[in-house]
Amino acid sequence: MVYVRVPATSANMGPGFDSLGIALGMYNTLKISEIDSGIVVYNNSKEYIPIGEKNLVYRAICRVFDEVGYEKKGIKIIQNSDIPVTRGLGSSSACIIGGMLAANVFSGRKLSYSQILNLAAEFEGHPDNVTPALFGGFCVAATENGKTVYTSNKLDPKLKAAIMVPDFFLSTKASRGALPDDVPLADASYNISRASLLTSALINGKYDDLKPCVSDKLHQDIRKENVPHFDEIMEKSYEMGAKATYLSGSGPTIVSLISENYDEFEKNMSEFLETLDSKFSIKICSIDNVGAILKECAD
Repeated sequence: MVYVRVPATSANMGPGFDSLGIALGMYNTLKISEIDSGIVVYNNSKEYIPIGEKNLVYRAICRVFDEVGYEKKGIKIIQNSDIPVTRGLGSSSACIIGGMLAANVFSGRKLSYSQILNLAAEFEGHPDNVTPALFGGFCVAATENGKTVYTSNKLDPKLKAAIMVPDFFLSTKASRGALPDDVPLADASYNISRASLLTSALINGKYDDLKPCVSDKLHQDIRKENVPHFDEIMEKSYEMGAKATYLSGSGPTIVSLISENYDEFEKNMSEFLETLDSKFSIKICSIDNVGAILKECAD
């Protein structure tokens, strides 16, 4: 049996569309075994997760087996995930990375982690979630000629993420489909400068400089229209001391980065969220600087 623990992720981070992401201290824990035949899936989110051949963990396993020419047997998957599904926190990426890491063990460890990342980014369609899910920390990633080029940067433990999750979900496919195919040169330049500043500020611990760094002109203003009270929550978060607030992934979760007064921020923001006519929950998470953990265990 293979045990895999994969962190949640928060991608885009304002201007870093399809390129920036961080790993969060919420986890998808998987116990995966080869069996004689069939597919057996146990999970704690059956409402959203298929339990047959369409199961994302299983599909990721099969993708690795196909890549290395391994004849698959049956698969048993036991999944216990703390990551909210379809909320912009990398639940799909955690499944993909978990499945691929396990499959690599079953098939003789023929793939390096870099090769697994390439497969995962191809499978997911972009690298900003799968990279921190695999390597942890704050990641910058890009795909060049079918290969994912990346850096994984460890962040100061005092930086934490306040995760504000609404009680509804958004389709990533639909959210992406709402974006324009072309953008003005000025908007592209705007985002390049902010994404560069965000990267430098995070790596160098310049947290007081983060607020202007998460401004965006490519996707956030369009996507936030489907997230009630986004602007109110963002404004309130800064009043309460947030260093940066942005839409996580394609939404609808909102993330604030904070570096102090964690309990006070959580209490005050929770009270504010309760005044809104849309229901949000809040949780303070550490930044996971480790990434996916893999162990081989006895059944």
